Amino acid sequence: MIDENVTRYSNKLKKLGINHKIVEHPQLKTVLEVQNYLGLTLSDGFSTLVMKADDRVISVVRRDDLRLDFGKMKNFFGVKNLRMVSDEEFKEFTRLEPGTAQVFIPGTQTYLDRMLFEKEYLTGGSGSFTCSIYYKSADLIKIPGSMVADFVQEEVIRKSKVNIQKSGNQKLRIVSGITPSGDGTLHIGNYLGAVRQFIQMAKTTDCFLFIADLHALTTIQNKSQLQSNVENLVLNELALLGDLNNITFFRQSDVPMHTELQSILNNITPLGLLKRAHAYKDKLQKDVMEDEINLGLFNYPILMAADILLYKPDMVPVGRDQKQHVEITRDVADKFNKTYQKNILKLPEPHIPEEVATIMGTDGKRKMSKSLGNLIAIFEDEKIIRKQVMGTYTDPTRIHSDDRGHIEGNMVFAYLDFFGDKSKVDELKKLYTEGKVGDMEVKNYLLDSLMTYFARARARYEDLKVNPVKVKKILEEGAEKARKVASETMVEVREVLGLTNKYSFFNY
Repeated sequence: MIDENVTRYSNKLKKLGINHKIVEHPQLKTVLEVQNYLGLTLSDGFSTLVMKADDRVISVVRRDDLRLDFGKMKNFFGVKNLRMVSDEEFKEFTRLEPGTAQVFIPGTQTYLDRMLFEKEYLTGGSGSFTCSIYYKSADLIKIPGSMVADFVQEEVIRKSKVNIQKSGNQKLRIVSGITPSGDGTLHIGNYLGAVRQFIQMAKTTDCFLFIADLHALTTIQNKSQLQSNVENLVLNELALLGDLNNITFFRQSDVPMHTELQSILNNITPLGLLKRAHAYKDKLQKDVMEDEINLGLFNYPILMAADILLYKPDMVPVGRDQKQHVEITRDVADKFNKTYQKNILKLPEPHIPEEVATIMGTDGKRKMSKSLGNLIAIFEDEKIIRKQVMGTYTDPTRIHSDDRGHIEGNMVFAYLDFFGDKSKVDELKKLYTEGKVGDMEVKNYLLDSLMTYFARARARYEDLKVNPVKVKKILEEGAEKARKVASETMVEVREVLGLTNKYSFFNY
């Protein structure tokens, strides 16, 4: 009889849409025993390793026949200490017996080694010694907050004769777009909330990242403002991204297939689906008359669907507020495929990192925003950034520098947790709570940390700013690659629609 805990866990997997099958067996405590009983090899199974990366608990999932490179992992996580949790820590955190780890452990960031996806199905833990679970490997990316990474030792990769860098079939693809809102410049909240995650994912996935200038037309109808916003955002993004080896970076308007596919998808999308979209409903709830809402805003989800579906991605990194758009994209793609009875458009998964919390502004009260003026810039003059740092909310109960201070809710320490040296930050926190260090000293360290952290990005920004030819070349190369992939999708779409016939002559 299947353990109740396993049944509950299976129901969680079903809710996440993770394809799996429970298989019972005698009580077996080692991976080798399980795989031998099932008639499988170690390469057909995976283990979930629960680890401590400095002070936080993470899960790393790797195939059982492969060894991990701890040096590579430390560098990826940016930590000094990395270890397996003890049996006692494992029990306390998972409520399971050591050796029975489930792949989905709520409350942890899950890192999936890329070699998992070489196999269509893999066996993994169920939370019981008497059951194992067959998982569909591609569905593992549906685990909330999961991220694909490359942790296997290089010599192991060479011995397995798998060139994962060149394997187009095995490398996961992601697509993301950034709308040039505000004035197009980015602050540390934008970096922590989105750009940093994209940089990490780009290390192990094939990434398409575009400036969504066509989306901006729903709210910006001023030529000079749009030009300035797009130019600012291009410079900011390129300066922060740095390495573009795995990134195709381009402007949406340079790939006309986006609007072509949007027009086609309009014809199979139910009106009711768009009326349920947040952007449209939010406008109505703000007492905006329906006649005042432009069709571009109403149709925004279909252009976003076209943006995504053109590139057939596995995942779309989004914030929780954008998850609905990916769900609409899946609905539209599914309707298209069923209407024309052929699976042309791939249904992507939303990727929502659980670790990414809302980045509060320097006032400590509201989300960091340019419109609220509670931000810390990245590429402004150091004098401006200094003023922003010095105005950051700390501890209002602390009147004198030798008063005992509070860390919780103190925005200076909240930012230092991301940008400062951990040992130095820990020391400052101790001194601050003991009343042995003042706000000014802590703020000066935050300023120094920001200048150090973003030094290379700021240098790239200054270089790109005076080299428009270099920027244009990057955009041209990105658009060319994007058009190639998008046109391959559109050829399939035109064919299945019936637009391609014996009199056709059009070529992309």
